[in-house]
Amino acid sequence: MNLRKVYEKGLEKVVYLKSELDDAFPHITKDGKWLTNTEGHWTGGFWTGLLWLNYLENKEAGDLKEEIVKQTLKLAVRMDDNKTHDMGFIFGPSCVFGHNIEASEKFVEMAVAGSCNMEDLFVEGTDLVQAWDEPGYEGAAIVDTIMNAPIMIWAAQAEKNDALYEKGIKLANSIMKNHIRDDYSIYHMVKWDTNSHEIVEKTTHQGYLPDTCWSRGQAWALYGFGNMYRYTGSKVYLDTAKNLANYYWENVDVDTKLPRWDFYFKNVEKEPIDAAASSIAASGMLLISHLLMEDNTQESILWKDRSKQIIDSMIEHCFFQSYDKYGIIEKATVDKPRNSGINESAMYGDYYFMEALYRYLNYGNDKAISLLY
Repeated sequence: MNLRKVYEKGLEKVVYLKSELDDAFPHITKDGKWLTNTEGHWTGGFWTGLLWLNYLENKEAGDLKEEIVKQTLKLAVRMDDNKTHDMGFIFGPSCVFGHNIEASEKFVEMAVAGSCNMEDLFVEGTDLVQAWDEPGYEGAAIVDTIMNAPIMIWAAQAEKNDALYEKGIKLANSIMKNHIRDDYSIYHMVKWDTNSHEIVEKTTHQGYLPDTCWSRGQAWALYGFGNMYRYTGSKVYLDTAKNLANYYWENVDVDTKLPRWDFYFKNVEKEPIDAAASSIAASGMLLISHLLMEDNTQESILWKDRSKQIIDSMIEHCFFQSYDKYGIIEKATVDKPRNSGINESAMYGDYYFMEALYRYLNYGNDKAISLLY
């Protein structure tokens, strides 16, 4: 199927969902129907990001911008939420992306507040951000946080805050040190002694076993380090992103180029795939490709081609079949160890699939690509 037509059909699904959701934030589906909330959970930014993507294609459509601004501003209730690391997820595709499209002091204020929440969870001595400030998660960090580190860099640059910038760099470096194995697979979770700050455990939260590799965590990592290079120009992050992406590519199923929920189960048909991991990886590989365009054309083309193979396979195996069930992408696996969200849709899967298409269709257009968080 022509990628432009796929993208347009995906946006049609966004418009349909908006008409059905009554301004709530969709999170994940259960039996194909969206579970929603009013404050965005950790996925509200992705829904708003989809609305911004739709706006870029339909700027002339009536009050569309005002409606999206209104939806984005609903996330202002999260400005004082310093209990979760998810600030880049919440404020990146909503406020940073939105501000890059239509400059807004309020969007900047919201994104800066999100970076301050990250700073509150930053633990000196480990240089990691506590994933969740709640009982049972003391001294625990997850690799997903690398996706949120760029909002600290973005806010630091916007506010000329050298201390915040340095913490963002320390965070990325500590994730690189503590979460990435020698073969460039990832540990999902690391834990430290809250008194000595010594790392005492490297394990998983949503993967199969501590020493296996949760595929969505690998996707978060390859994308996140690529984005850290984009924001800082530090080549070590780009090299890390490429190595992480290579591990991802080498461990997807051979025939489909789609990942099982944990790479331990490569090519094991009875185990569910995670289409959301695939969406993130496809967009992340295109990010890497774009970053390599000037310095290494051959390598840039390689990552573009690999991403295209993933996108094509997702269209064949995961693209939605009806408007009234699931989202844009089906067959996401939310949390297999807890038997949550198996073969469903997830807002992050939908957003990054559409972002991947946006990156591909605007490949080489620096102005269009630079709008993204």
